[in-house]
Amino acid sequence: MTAMTSDPVTLVAAFRNAIEDTERDFASMPFFVRPMVRRGFAGRTGQGLEGWRQLATSLLTEVKAGTEPARVRDRYPWLREQLEQLAENYRTAPERASRGMMGALTGTLQTVQESSRRREETVRALIEWIS
Repeated sequence: MTAMTSDPVTLVAAFRNAIEDTERDFASMPFFVRPMVRRGFAGRTGQGLEGWRQLATSLLTEVKAGTEPARVRDRYPWLREQLEQLAENYRTAPERASRGMMGALTGTLQTVQESSRRREETVRALIEWIS
């Protein structure tokens, strides 16, 4: 995403989409790899995809046009720290993919790099808004 908006509803929707895209990516991986990838994701980000999806759904319900960032910070005092972990996970995903089997697939690494960069930008824009 380029030049992310500061509209909180758009930011939260983009965040939810990034989580859903991550879920789809995990589901498309070979069956025997998924548990390891899911555990690694949860370890790096502080919670599993289910937790992130629930958070995104809650934020979508609560954040409306004009919602003040302080309201979100008060309701979720741990949010910034966990979003930082999530952004870092996305930043380092291409490196992990290049070491794993995904790096061996033609075009896959470039796709991982592009999707990870977009997801990291989305999460960092949300971090910037709540800060």
